[in-house]
Amino acid sequence: MKKINIIAAAMVLVLSASCSRKLEFQHETFATFDAVSFMVDETAGTTTIPVSIYNPTGAPVSIAVSGVDGSAVNGVDYEIVSPASGILNFSGEETTQNIEVSITGFVGEFTNNKVFTIQISSATEGVSVGNYNEAKVTIKDLDHPLSAILGQYTAAGTESWDGAITWPVVIDKDDNDVTAVQITNFLNLGETLAGSVSDDMTVITVPFGQEFPYGQYIGVYVGFGPGGYYTPSGNLILTATENGWVQTTDVDDPEMLWGAGCLAADANTGSLLGWLTGFAGGTVLTLN
Repeated sequence: MKKINIIAAAMVLVLSASCSRKLEFQHETFATFDAVSFMVDETAGTTTIPVSIYNPTGAPVSIAVSGVDGSAVNGVDYEIVSPASGILNFSGEETTQNIEVSITGFVGEFTNNKVFTIQISSATEGVSVGNYNEAKVTIKDLDHPLSAILGQYTAAGTESWDGAITWPVVIDKDDNDVTAVQITNFLNLGETLAGSVSDDMTVITVPFGQEFPYGQYIGVYVGFGPGGYYTPSGNLILTATENGWVQTTDVDDPEMLWGAGCLAADANTGSLLGWLTGFAGGTVLTLN
């Protein structure tokens, strides 16, 4: 089979905590958080949460704020240090003030991410508090049981159309599973694949059949064999070496040296269109 060339422009809409959610109303005074979620590293020390006021009257306004425990506990994982009274007092001309929160991280101890909520609990009479009266704060844990294998790697392998090449690969943690990793760019397509890690951290298993968006198409991650043969079942296996990993598969076909590849599929019908890439077995990942 011949490799098909797919060039597609993709528009990515990124929503971040910095996006303003301030709402302006023509006839009423309104208090709101500027964002509904924030993430802060456990080593941050202090973080700030903006609160905005739309105040056409120009009168002074007071806003009561408080913390609500989730997996993060007040006095243990976080503490509102300003306003110490729990009251933000706005002059008639002020539009934004910050809540300052002290973050206590457990560096060197894996606790997983912890979450708490800051809420606008009450306001001066005549001031409305609406849908954006709560902001979720995630304290990002920087320790992880798989930290020894996480990082940036250089892959070296043989691509079926371009020959011997090297390219960057990242192995990162899975925020929802401490026994799993997210592997980015293993196929040199910018994709992210999920893999599970053995208890002794010597084997990463990456199931074939995973799909990911690729421009206007869907990329289908498959086992790749000589002559363009493929299998959507089975697993790619990464086995630990002294400096990284070496790739094999568990495809049960001793006549073929299986590697990894990717097929393009129609995003609407799912029908396969052709190869995006294919790598011979034996790709090596070396930790940078």
